[in-house]
Amino acid sequence: MNLTSTVIIASYNGEKYLHAQLQSIYEQKTPVTKVLISDDGSSDNTEKVARDFIYQHHLSDSWDFQVNAKRLGWRENFLHMLAQTDTDIVFYCDQDDLWYADKVSESMKIFTNHPDAELLVSDFDYLPAGQNLLTMFAIDESNDQNLTRVSATLANLITLRPGCAMAVRKTIIPTILNIFHEIPIDGNGLPQTHDQPTWLAALLRQSLYHIKKALFVRRAHADSAWQLEKQANSGHFAAIPSENDHFPLFIKSVQEYLNHHSLSYPMLANELLTEIETRLLRSEA
Repeated sequence: MNLTSTVIIASYNGEKYLHAQLQSIYEQKTPVTKVLISDDGSSDNTEKVARDFIYQHHLSDSWDFQVNAKRLGWRENFLHMLAQTDTDIVFYCDQDDLWYADKVSESMKIFTNHPDAELLVSDFDYLPAGQNLLTMFAIDESNDQNLTRVSATLANLITLRPGCAMAVRKTIIPTILNIFHEIPIDGNGLPQTHDQPTWLAALLRQSLYHIKKALFVRRAHADSAWQLEKQANSGHFAAIPSENDHFPLFIKSVQEYLNHHSLSYPMLANELLTEIETRLLRSEA
């Protein structure tokens, strides 16, 4: 049976790049089943760009553009859409990136061949290539194969690939929503984004896979929502994420969550909790 898929896009004042992103989704070798664009009250021509694209390509049966009745913020906007999806796989998508033509086909092949995979993350290229705003962190992996299952280690607790690099199986959505509401902060001490509970849910369920291939181009520009938030909270970030002053607060929240939901993760190795306890003791010393 062929898997179905939905792309969810949280848009806000994205007229500059949105058309190119939608075009790259439209031109996929393997078409997606649905596209859902949820706009958070843009004041530019984002709505016109999206609606014109859908109309001109005769996509109204499978692509949908909605405007939120009230501002949700990009975090809640993504989670709101995620809760609405009913397809087998969900792709998170930023409004300003560019997908390579094989992003969907590569991802769906992996989900088909690995029924235990509930989250697939990929690598990405940059636009412009020489940018210095974005970082692709190394993942703690036990081998150098092109496709690996990511282990639940302390080094991997922080989200090491952004939401735009993620594709999610629907079986994990309830866990994602639960973690989003129960763990209040990320590794930087800021409110959780949609990608942190997604990464964490799959890591703890041992269903997180990483394909070591760039499946899209991530656009780097200083006025993106994330870059503006980083600028406003510059004191929350460190060159080495695990050495961030806020990291102990985050892993303490993870520890409390695991202790409360231990029966939900019967296969999770005790080594992770031991690593967390050791790191917390070091931060208290």
